[in-house]
Amino acid sequence: MMMNVQITSILTENKELFLNLYNLYLYDLSEFTGEELLEEGKYDPTNTYLYLERAELHPFFIQYEGKVIGFVLVCSPPYVDDDVDYTVQELFLVKKYRGQGLAAQAVDLVFAQFQGRFKVEQLANNQSAVSFWKKYYEQHHIEYVESEYSIEIENVAGSHRILSQTFVYARTD
Repeated sequence: MMMNVQITSILTENKELFLNLYNLYLYDLSEFTGEELLEEGKYDPTNTYLYLERAELHPFFIQYEGKVIGFVLVCSPPYVDDDVDYTVQELFLVKKYRGQGLAAQAVDLVFAQFQGRFKVEQLANNQSAVSFWKKYYEQHHIEYVESEYSIEIENVAGSHRILSQTFVYARTD
């Protein structure tokens, strides 16, 4: 069942709303990254503002019934590996709206705007993100190549295992 999901480009005038949502996203991720709060009670949004300044970065709000409920951030060269055209860098929905198929609809809308080789990454210990993407690929008959590696996250102790899927997305309409 299709619900009333839309994506809209995040513009500079939406910066405060975007950064507030991004802080909630980092809060959710802290369960997996161990990131600490800054003194003022927020997480460090290092370089997030670049999404509002660079043409090669494509930030979208996810809206449902006219309300902003999350975001999806897409990168293109030079912000992606040489072997891909795009990455879905971040995907976030406010908890109240999860598990209803809204994120998958938002991803459908994003993919309708871009075609080519994609890479999607998740923290390996973030089981809900990993299972979301695996289910999405299965439902959309997307064949992917998966790899795993470790990264260091700026200002966060330790290294973190990343699962990465690469696939070609071509519209079939």
